[in-house]
Parts: sequence; structure tokens; C-alpha cells
Amino acid sequence: MSNRKVLVIASAGGHLTQALCACNHVDDIALVTTHSLVNDDKIKKVYKIWSTQKNAFIHFVNIFYALYVLVKERPRTVFTTGGPIVLPFALVCKFLPLRFVYLDTLSRVVELSNTGKLIHKYKLYDEFMSQWEAVANQYNVGYAGKTFDLEGKVNKIITPLSPPEKPLVLVTTGTNCYPFPRLIEAMAKLDIYHDPNVRWFIQTGGFDVDVKPANGEIVDMVGKDKMDELVKESSLVISHCGVGSINHMLIFQKKVIFMPRLEKFGEFSDDHQLQIAKELSNPNMTVVYPDELLPAYSVAELMSIPRYDQTIDITNHAFASVIDKKLFVEQREDSYG
Repeated sequence: MSNRKVLVIASAGGHLTQALCACNHVDDIALVTTHSLVNDDKIKKVYKIWSTQKNAFIHFVNIFYALYVLVKERPRTVFTTGGPIVLPFALVCKFLPLRFVYLDTLSRVVELSNTGKLIHKYKLYDEFMSQWEAVANQYNVGYAGKTFDLEGKVNKIITPLSPPEKPLVLVTTGTNCYPFPRLIEAMAKLDIYHDPNVRWFIQTGGFDVDVKPANGEIVDMVGKDKMDELVKESSLVISHCGVGSINHMLIFQKKVIFMPRLEKFGEFSDDHQLQIAKELSNPNMTVVYPDELLPAYSVAELMSIPRYDQTIDITNHAFASVIDKKLFVEQREDSYG
């Protein structure tokens, strides 16, 4: 039997969400990621890697880790949706007989990501694709669409759950290491934040919350199964505008308020969340831009928001088929010139 194992490299959050959507037709996956929060039968092995977000020296250490993983797993192809952790693997793959397929993240709407620019500049790839046609044309790389239905065109009418006794507001800020106090300050101005009849669950990623809700729980991180349950149970979600969160809210058809992280406030290294926010057109999704207040809801309004315990499939299967073909070509193509 031919080797159909794919080594997927993706940091937890939006990169990983996109990678799994793109590899939807792959049955044998080994995963390298930053947090083991995923639960998928297709993933046979998970390797945790040190994040390089704020320490460039870790790239050097990760070169040896990349070599270890590649030799141990012996995949047919290496696939990634970008992020700094992929750079050591790209470098090692350049000198090994391994096909390297790079898909730039959906959140980079107007130009390639920083990682994508490096991979592209030094030709550390066999196949390179962008999920935005204008960006693909600008850099002369491949384009076949997006990993999932960003616009929510497949929304379905399904039977809602019964109203809760007390509505739950879920707050998620993602898995990155940047604090987001601006979001907490905005929520603290809401009457429902101080109402014991409203439950709050706040996932911070690790930063401290000074102003606590009247009735709530605050955690650093939760696993995928727990997050799925929270999303289903919640009447309203308030979130940063990460691609992973967008995907999660679309599959549960959630009422969600997005506040993009901004570079000028030290909430991220760039403004890609603001760029992707401008592409959202789903009626369930509200984007709060800088200097805007969070929308105010009463307890009664929260109670009336429909909730669903069923998910809808928003994966772009035509795109996944394209990726599948690129992963398993018979021979490695010479992309290095």
C-alpha cells in the first residue's frame, strides 16, 4: 500500500482549523501543533512544539525537532497553513525527498503572511497557494478557493433548543499569548456583565481579568470538546476575530460579536484580524470596530436568541479535493529553480 501519511504543521486555533478543513479527505495525519486541544480520528499522532511567537532562538532548536519528527513519521507529504513554527520544517524539507505544500492562512486578505513571504521568497515549497485570488495573482501563486464557507451561505433552518433558565455568554480570545484587556473593559460596561441572571464563561488564553462578571467562570484554555459544549449552550458569543473562532461560530450558526485584535494596542503583531473582519457578511455576526461600543442586550433578548446543538458542514469539499491531489502527486516537482 502506498504511503498516504501527511504531516500537518499548524499552531492551535485558526491555522489548525484551516489545515483540517483543507485535509478533510486525508485519513492518515500526524500533527505538529502548539496546544493539544484537538480531537479528530484522522490524527494518529500529535507532537507539541515550542511556540516561536516571542523568541526567535527557538527556531534553531526546532530545526532539530523538525528533523526528529520527519525521520520518525516518514510522511508522504508535509502540509501547512503557515505560522512561524513551520519555518524549521520548511528548511529541513528543502534537503529531504519530501513534498512540501504550503497554504497561506485565510486571515491574510491583502498580502501574504510574514511566514508566507519567507517561504515564497526562498522557494521553500513544492506547492504554494493563497486563499484570496487577488493575493495569489499579486505573488503569482496558486488559487483554488477557500478552506471553508466564510460567508455562511450554507446556513440551515434546524430545530432550536429550548430557552435556558439563565442565558450563557461565552467569551473566547483564542490561543495566542497577547493580552486583550480592551475586550474585558468593553464587556464590563455592559449591564448584563453585572447581572447575576446572566452566566459568563471567559477563556482568556492566559491574561488576568481585573473586573470579574457577577456570575461567571474565567479560564486560560479549554479543550475542543468542552468548547463545543460551551458554544452549543451559549446564547451569545463575544470573540476576537480569529479564523478558528469564525469557523466555529459558523458551524453552530451562533449569534456572535467579533472585536478584532489591533496592533496599535499591543493585542497582536499586525492587523490581520481587522482585515478578515471586513470580509464577514453573515447576519449572525456583528463586528465592533475601534471606538465602537459593544451592542447592549437585555436578559430577555439573550433568552430569545436561538441556540442549536447540531452543526452544519461548512467545509469547502471541492477545495479539499484540490489539496488532496496536490498532496499525493506521484513525484516531487522541482520548485526550487
